[in-house]
Amino acid sequence: MQSSHFLEELLWKDLREGTSVAHFSSNKKSQQIYLKKINASKPSARPVTIFLFHDLASYHGRFMGLVNFFKIQHPEINFVMMDFLGHGLSSGTRGHINDFSDLANDAASVIMSLPKKENEIWMALGQGLGALSILDLINRFDDSVKGKIDKLVLSNFILNFHSPALSIQNKLLSNLLTLSDAMKTTRLLSIYHPEEMLTHAREQAHYLEDPLIVRKPTYQTFKCINSVVKTIHQSAYFLDKPTLLLESSSPYLIPNGMNSFSKGFKKGLMSEKKYSNLKHDLYNEKDNMKVFNDIAEWMNS
Repeated sequence: MQSSHFLEELLWKDLREGTSVAHFSSNKKSQQIYLKKINASKPSARPVTIFLFHDLASYHGRFMGLVNFFKIQHPEINFVMMDFLGHGLSSGTRGHINDFSDLANDAASVIMSLPKKENEIWMALGQGLGALSILDLINRFDDSVKGKIDKLVLSNFILNFHSPALSIQNKLLSNLLTLSDAMKTTRLLSIYHPEEMLTHAREQAHYLEDPLIVRKPTYQTFKCINSVVKTIHQSAYFLDKPTLLLESSSPYLIPNGMNSFSKGFKKGLMSEKKYSNLKHDLYNEKDNMKVFNDIAEWMNS
């Protein structure tokens, strides 16, 4: 099992009361990762911290609806949010993942750098790419990292990115090795179209207007994700933490992929919620209160 290097002390800058930000050096040493911390507004005898890991092409701000819900309904909860390399306010080539392990390495560094109180509960919540990164972290790192995480919420992560454009690129990479480095950063495929991500026009418009959304990730990014997804089902057999699986209606999911994954869990560890009326970006849907309440009820069960 791998252990993470311990970060130097994070230098937090206050944005406003209860909210602070920091940057740290990525596993790719020349790049900087953006981190945001939102402290609970109400003390608790047993504090809870939720780590939020966003989807491909997304960033931490897509979780603010969830955060604001908990700030009102459950003000005793802390949040930590990170933008992956090449996403949001982190540096790096936009929408480019050269090696999938870089994501989990950065997430592990955050978890290692933050102190955990003796009676504190830590929960990791990931959407799509973020959920895949959490599973990679749990599989590869020792208890100094994964042992600090008590619960998991994983949503819409058995992803399916296959298209004629990707097939053509794959053939070119196989046959024209001298072009492989240049091909890795090509951007032929636009993904996550608003009408397939969100149900209502207003939310779709906000998605289109968001300047931090990546419209076209690189070919290498798709290749990394497809490779991880091929072996992700075996991860369920080794998970020993209470886990909530969330699945919405999405053309970006492998058919029955989430069902197959859930069958590998040890009895009593897995809970599952499905939302046939919500699309892929379920945290930003107009009717997302059902999702938020389901997460809160599961946490307290």
